[in-house]
Amino acid sequence: MRIKSIISETIIFILILIWAYTFASKIFDFDTFDRQIKGAYLLSAGGSGLPYILQLVHLGIVILLLSKKWRRLGLLTSLSVLTLYTAYLIYILEFAPSIPCSCIAVMTGMNWNDQLYFNFIALAINIIGLITFFSLKRAPHNSGQTIYN
Repeated sequence: MRIKSIISETIIFILILIWAYTFASKIFDFDTFDRQIKGAYLLSAGGSGLPYILQLVHLGIVILLLSKKWRRLGLLTSLSVLTLYTAYLIYILEFAPSIPCSCIAVMTGMNWNDQLYFNFIALAINIIGLITFFSLKRAPHNSGQTIYN
């Protein structure tokens, strides 16, 4: 039980780092992010509010993952958003007439293929986190182990 708890907490920490870094890197250069989203294939249809919505989603995931009460929802939301981002990447790489900006990249300098591999790893981490999180059993009150609702 203790190992699953450590794995779960480590994965939560990794996901918090990923989403917090994504949020912060886009906020610190928001004008570029905003311009890139507005010029991106398919994303430009989201209108002028999409960059703000995406940032709220990134921040929301961090907040959900930080709160033990909302961690389950945070893991599920993280998985959903990662799945959507990954599907978008696959669509762009396979079907788009041209490859747009790299505004979806988590880290500067990543190309679309690098981002796709990164997303697959992040998805695997997220899925392992969900499995360990949901497999944690309620421990007896006197065991001192982490209990998740």
